[in-house]
Amino acid sequence: YLQWFYETVVLLYELLSETGSIYVHIGSNVSHYVKVVTDSVFATENYLNEVVWKRSDAHSDVGQGAQHYGRLHDVILVYSKSMQYTWNQPYEQHSAEYLASHYSNVEPETGRRYELADMTGPGGAAKGNPSYEVMGITRHWRYSKLKMQELIAAGRVVQPSPGAIPRYKRYLDEMKGRPLQDVWTDIPFINSQAQERAGYPTQKPEALLERIVNASSNEGDIVLDCFCGSGTTAMVAEKLNRCWVACDLGRFAIQTTRKRLLSID
Repeated sequence: YLQWFYETVVLLYELLSETGSIYVHIGSNVSHYVKVVTDSVFATENYLNEVVWKRSDAHSDVGQGAQHYGRLHDVILVYSKSMQYTWNQPYEQHSAEYLASHYSNVEPETGRRYELADMTGPGGAAKGNPSYEVMGITRHWRYSKLKMQELIAAGRVVQPSPGAIPRYKRYLDEMKGRPLQDVWTDIPFINSQAQERAGYPTQKPEALLERIVNASSNEGDIVLDCFCGSGTTAMVAEKLNRCWVACDLGRFAIQTTRKRLLSID
């Protein structure tokens, strides 16, 4: 199996653009073997992430005699061809708890939620941060004096109380969210009631592929799925205005993929 996988990865490396990335979706029980192979082909400096995808909320086979922790996740290994790889930073929404603790302030005039963020320069003079007076307070700041004056004129600098250190007014509606981390818990596996279910045993959620395709390609780029299965990658790539190539040896996979592609409006 590993010899066949090695030959496949070598071919995919040769096909990959200098700005391209590869995502290898594998079960957690064999991911460590697979990583040895992908490291040898792509080199460890081109290793980007091991993404943990929590695909279900519970998996209990205790009734069948299992004596281990519930196995809830798959692994997605991410590599680039070079350091010039395409990357569009994905974000996720902040939790309700985070919003309540950080954006509890509401601007009466506009109803916009905001937080008051630190503007002092970390590391002080040693990091090249300028020192000057703002609203009676002298500190090393993150911004140049000219930039600070522009922020004050725009109403973005607030002194919470007399003598307090001025802070930056950051509006919630200007924030993209939290940069996505390498543990994905917000995309569940497709259940029996899912509208997108195509009846293919290893079908992946469209949301999972949308995240990957958006992050690592731009419109007009070519997306390759050499084990297309139910065709989710090709379907998502088509919707996102990417070119795509989908391959599979299974007749059922080809039929399922074709049917799904024809269903796109």
